[in-house]
Amino acid sequence: MTSTRKTSIVLVDDEPCVVRVAQALLSRSFGNALDIYSTTDAGDASDYLSKRRCDILISDMEMPGVHGIEMLKRARKYNTWTRVIFMTAHSTWDRIGEAIEHGAADYLLKPVDHDQLISVVQQERERLERWQGAVRGSLRLAVS
Repeated sequence: MTSTRKTSIVLVDDEPCVVRVAQALLSRSFGNALDIYSTTDAGDASDYLSKRRCDILISDMEMPGVHGIEMLKRARKYNTWTRVIFMTAHSTWDRIGEAIEHGAADYLLKPVDHDQLISVVQQERERLERWQGAVRGSLRLAVS
């Protein structure tokens, strides 16, 4: 990626070990390229989303009091560019369809394969860079 701006990631799952492992894996794999906010509390994640930029939301589908689709809607309310990756231990065709219908970028089954998580995050970072480049190019054309 050519951008020097860090990719902002919000990682939320009610299982502390999932959060710790995912954060350590992403930090080790991407180093300073990511700015990761992680929490086990969906309310904290929602509050963070309302106040700060989030490029990628990685969220559990099933958390106490909040469904992953609701987290997706909250993230997109503040930033329509936010890419959403769901993680879940429980999957049905209906859940996957609902996630896709609401604009989820990807859907990973728990236990999450480490290489798959890294790959999906890298793909989303590259996609964000392409979109941002297209917007910058469009703005340059509009100004000239």
